Amino acid sequence: MDEMTALREAFGPDPQTDPHTRDRARAALLRHMERAPEPAAVAAPAASRAWRRWPLRVALTAAAAAAAVIGVVAVENIGTVDDSGTGSSTTGLPFPRPASAAEVLTNAAWAATRKPWTDPRPDQFMYNESRELRNERAYEQQHPNDPIVPGHTRTITVQEWKRVDAKVMGTVEDGRLKVYEQGGQVTWGQLDYDQLKRLDTPDKVIAWDRAPKNFGIDLDRLIGQYVLPPRVEAAFYGALAKGEGVRLNPDAVNLDGRRAIGLGRVKEGYLAQELLFDPDTYRLIGEREVAIADHHNTDEHGDDDFTPAGALFRQVIYTQALIVDKVGDTR
Repeated sequence: MDEMTALREAFGPDPQTDPHTRDRARAALLRHMERAPEPAAVAAPAASRAWRRWPLRVALTAAAAAAAVIGVVAVENIGTVDDSGTGSSTTGLPFPRPASAAEVLTNAAWAATRKPWTDPRPDQFMYNESRELRNERAYEQQHPNDPIVPGHTRTITVQEWKRVDAKVMGTVEDGRLKVYEQGGQVTWGQLDYDQLKRLDTPDKVIAWDRAPKNFGIDLDRLIGQYVLPPRVEAAFYGALAKGEGVRLNPDAVNLDGRRAIGLGRVKEGYLAQELLFDPDTYRLIGEREVAIADHHNTDEHGDDDFTPAGALFRQVIYTQALIVDKVGDTR
């Protein structure tokens, strides 16, 4: 990864899409969602299998607090497949040369609906693996909110196992596998998967997002934090496409330095929170936060806290997301 290249990136706004193009993209997205495969039948439970999604918050109190990990997920199994069920194929891609955020999201929905799918059992685990660009440990401890410093970074691998019933989670910490059970001083938050499965249209996703909750939801991040059924994942992309302020950056660079399509929103007027898509398959492959404009802020001491355009705050590449039998399994 060439951090200087990433840090030099500053993006202009996504060109304003005319209403006709936007309506055409949304209509195509809904057509492809309607053709999403139905979940296959699930065999009766064998031994202990567990599937789990990513929590929005992880709160491990007292001695267990150090084990709290708010990570990122890989979405390897949302990619497109050929007729044999292996490899990639983009035959039938709605927009071979997407020119707007809505068209990219339509392609992403199309890719999602082409993945093979079997509904997970409540006792299965979801294994999430990702690689994240971070500052060196000593610097990060002193400056946890600072952008990535070129030449002083490390790439960490995040591995997590979470059960769908939210009773068990596992992480790798300092090279050792740790397993936690919900209860007592150990707790973490997790969305109800049965509820998520019912969000199979963009309107349902939007209504659910707007409903009162006692926790915050970020639709952009949530897509990468749960392994969702194809129709649900497509519905989330449709909900994003209906939203305002989604910008397209066709020249983003992911953690490997490979080209990616960045798509997301600008927060606080200068910070772009982007999902990264593979430009060939339209799989979701990562996320990042990058400053797209110079920004001045006053810190707690009354001093000027300056952020230059191009400053990279977060960059993650998703490497795996799959259902496994038990904590520790990676395939």
